[in-house]
Amino acid sequence: MKPFPARKPEVAMTKGTGANPRTSNATPTQSKDSKEAFLKKINLCSQLLDFNDEKKNVAEKEERLQCLNDLQEMISNQNLMQSLILPNLELVIAMVKRNLFRPLPIVKKQGVSGENGANDDDEVIVDPSWPHLQPVYDFFLQLIINDTIDMRSLKVHITHKFIQEFLELFDSEEPKEREYLKNILHRLYAKLVPRRKMIRKTMTDIFYTLIHETYRFNGTSELLDILAAVISGFAVPLREEHVHFFKNVIISLHKVQTCHKFHIELLRCSMLFLSKDPNLSIPLIEGLLKYWPFANYAKETLFLSELVDILEVSCDMNQLERLAPKIFKRLVKCIASPHLQVSDRAMCFFENDFFLNIIKYFKHISFPILVPIIQDLSQNHWHKLILESLTALRNIIRDSDPALFEKYAKDKSSPFLFLVKNPQQVSESRKEAEARWASLETQVKEQVAGFVTPKIPYADDHIVGEFNGVNNGSVLYVD
Repeated sequence: MKPFPARKPEVAMTKGTGANPRTSNATPTQSKDSKEAFLKKINLCSQLLDFNDEKKNVAEKEERLQCLNDLQEMISNQNLMQSLILPNLELVIAMVKRNLFRPLPIVKKQGVSGENGANDDDEVIVDPSWPHLQPVYDFFLQLIINDTIDMRSLKVHITHKFIQEFLELFDSEEPKEREYLKNILHRLYAKLVPRRKMIRKTMTDIFYTLIHETYRFNGTSELLDILAAVISGFAVPLREEHVHFFKNVIISLHKVQTCHKFHIELLRCSMLFLSKDPNLSIPLIEGLLKYWPFANYAKETLFLSELVDILEVSCDMNQLERLAPKIFKRLVKCIASPHLQVSDRAMCFFENDFFLNIIKYFKHISFPILVPIIQDLSQNHWHKLILESLTALRNIIRDSDPALFEKYAKDKSSPFLFLVKNPQQVSESRKEAEARWASLETQVKEQVAGFVTPKIPYADDHIVGEFNGVNNGSVLYVD
C-alpha cells in the first residue's frame, strides 16, 4: 500500500478555513521568508527620508508607503498578528517612535499677536511630511485598538518617556495630526489603566508650562477635550488630587493670553467639575475676577458668559455674599465699557432670573454700586441701542425697590462714577487732586526741614513710571 493517497484528505483539511488554530499552511521555510519580509518592511519604514524635497528619494518614498499599507493589512489578520507583530512588538513600537517623535516643523508664522484671530482665515500651509506620517498614525491607531494586544503587552512599551514625547506632539500646527493624537491618547487612556495617573501627570506638566512659561500651545483644545472625558469618570466626592488640579490648573488656564482659543473646552471642563462638586464654584469665580482681562474685549465677553453660567448653575446665597461686591463692581465696569459688545453682554446678566434674585437678595450691596452708573448712562450714553437697553435696565432695577432706587439715583458721590466721565472731566478731576497734593506738600515743607518731594509713579510726560515695578528695559518712555 502506498501511504501518499491516504494522506491527501489531511492535506485538503489543512487548506480549509483553519478550524484548528494550531495548524498552519506555511512550511518552516515559508514562515522564515514571511518573517524576513516583515522585518524588512519594518526596517524600511524606520528609515528617515527628506520629505521637504518632493523630487528626492521618490522610489524609496513610494516603497515606504506601500510597506505601511501592507503593515496595516497585517493587523486585520489575526494569524499574522499572533505570528509576526506580537513577537516583534518592540521593533514595531520603535518604528512608530522613530517616525513620530521628531522636532515639530514651524509651518505657519508664529506672531505674538496670534490671539487676535486676524490670521485665522489665511491660507493653511500643510506640513510636507504629513502624507507620509498619516499612514504611521493609522497603523498605530489600529494597533492599539486591536483586541489581540492586551494591556500587559502594551504597558511595557508605553513608558513615561513615551507619554511625554507623545504629548509634546500636540503642539503640532497640523490639525489632522492633533486629531490623530487625541484619538490615540484617548484609546491609550482607556486601555492602559496602570498608566492613567502617569498620563494625567504629564498633561498637568504641559498645562503648567503653558500657564507659567509660554503663551500658546497648539493642542490645548484637544488635551482639554480628552480631559473632559476623564473628568466625567471621576468618582464623587472628588479626591484631593482632583480638587488640587481644578484650583491650580483649570482656574489658572483662564489667565493664559490665548485662552480664547480653547475657552469652549475649558468651560466644559469647569462645568463638569462643578457638577461633581458645586462648592468649587466659589474659587472659580474668584479666579475669574482675579484674572479678568483688560484691553482684550473678545476675551472679556467670554468671561462674562462663563460668569453668568457659573452663577446660574451652582452658587448659593450664603457662599456668594463675600464675593457680591466684587461681582457688582466688575459688572458696572463692563456696563460702562467703551466696547459695545462687552457692554451689551454685561446687560444680558439682567435677563437671567437667578441674577435678578441675587440683586434683590443683596440690595444693600448691589444698589449703591449699580444704580448711580445705570442712572447716568441711561441719560448720557452715546450709542442709541445701548441707551435703549440701559433705560429698560433702569426700569427693571427700579421696579424691584422704587424707594431704594430713588435714594441712590441721586447719589453723585459714588466712587464708580469716574467710569462714565468724559476725558475732559477726568482731566479736571486729576488737576484738582494734584492741586490738593501740592497744597499738602507746601504745608509739610513749612513744618519739616529738609523735606524732599517723593517721585510719583506716573506723570504726564511719560507712559510708564520709573517706580511702578515694570522697569524691565522693555518700557517705552516718552519725553
